[in-house]
Amino acid sequence: MSAAMVRATVRAVSKRKILASRAALTLTPSAVNKIRLLLQDKPEYIGLKVGVRTRGCNGLTYTLDYTKEKDKSDEEVLQDVIGPLC
Repeated sequence: MSAAMVRATVRAVSKRKILASRAALTLTPSAVNKIRLLLQDKPEYIGLKVGVRTRGCNGLTYTLDYTKEKDKSDEEVLQDVIGPLC
């Protein structure tokens, strides 16, 4: 994976189809740079996966993990892509 590309996927909570109207997630330029730095030394990963689970004080908690593949129910968000996508 090129260090100039940042990908994030968002897992759907239910099995229904998601209709994309705009990005589910928007990152600050600082966050994009940090993700690029983190993924630079991990060529086996294609991006970060952001999710929500039922836990914590308010009933929900966020998860953030590296991912090697995009699952069928994931929504891909590309932001600040520089250069080729492969």
